[in-house]
Amino acid sequence: MKKLNMYDSKYFGRVCYGFGRDEKGFVYIKEDEADVVRMIYDMTINGNSLQKIQEELFHRRIKSPSGKDKWTRDVIDKTINNEKYLTYIISFENFVEASIEKESRCRYVRS
Repeated sequence: MKKLNMYDSKYFGRVCYGFGRDEKGFVYIKEDEADVVRMIYDMTINGNSLQKIQEELFHRRIKSPSGKDKWTRDVIDKTINNEKYLTYIISFENFVEASIEKESRCRYVRS
């Protein structure tokens, strides 16, 4: 189990999907959930929509962070935008690549 150091653990704040906190307050990576986060980033980088990612998670029977059978697109979007994954679970390059790919698919309303 990979743990973050005390400094990073202290300032980590709320623990999100892919992480846990032990009895001493150290934040650690939950590898099974971290693999799901990596899959979400990989699918995003490869051009998959939030809906396609949602369908794949449901097909694989991967429970949402709240324990529901189906992830919402909003939760997937927040996962992709969550900077806490940087360094610990996702590389900077993959984080940026996923952000660029996601933005390229956004529909902008012109006024």
